[in-house]
Amino acid sequence: MLQPCTHRVATICRHPYERRSRMDLTEIQHADKKVLTTAQIAEAYEVDSKSLIRNFQRNKEHYQEGTHYFALTGEALKQFKGGRQNDATLKFVSLLYLWTEEGAFLLAKSLKSDKAWEAYHLLVAQYYKLTTELQQVQAISLPYDEKRLLALEQRVQEIEQQLHGITLHTGEQKRLRQAVTERVNQLCMVQARRPAFFASLYREIKRRYQVVSYRDVPQCKLQDALHFISTWRGGADT
Repeated sequence: MLQPCTHRVATICRHPYERRSRMDLTEIQHADKKVLTTAQIAEAYEVDSKSLIRNFQRNKEHYQEGTHYFALTGEALKQFKGGRQNDATLKFVSLLYLWTEEGAFLLAKSLKSDKAWEAYHLLVAQYYKLTTELQQVQAISLPYDEKRLLALEQRVQEIEQQLHGITLHTGEQKRLRQAVTERVNQLCMVQARRPAFFASLYREIKRRYQVVSYRDVPQCKLQDALHFISTWRGGADT
């Protein structure tokens, strides 16, 4: 049976890798949340901190401060450093990011390292495991543990929110574009009319997933999007 996770943020980094002896993953509390520093996550994902921050800055519009990360400056940063005077990585820092569990998984999404991908796959596997267990519990009429059921439902909802916050990576965006091109070529034989078909199909994709760009389609909806594209029967006037 799945056990409650009392050290959730640290689990992100150390559970798949089993490198506790080499990594300092001491949990940090901030704003009533367990968080990790950029240096901790970079070590866990086997990337350098600068690359991690560059990836974050390129995708910053997908992150929400207070939900995915905290940015400490000024007095807040001074107080944080004061409690960790032995941490050499903080000595010259003027802006410090602290990452929540949700933020750590989004970072994994934007990185290319094997360890970052393992972390993302862990999230997906956990979601399906919890969903299966929830369905099993709901199938039992009596007796059932109401607290356990509510806890499972809440955790599934949390992970669904995390998954919906992860959008298509570059390769998946290319896959979607190729599917659009293939479908338009199937439906329209007149070269001059194809731009209107492209515009119509992309418009329907954005409408279906409530996004401003096809790049923002949730990663967990990729297969649904590919099926929608392959069966789309609209035209230039849709």
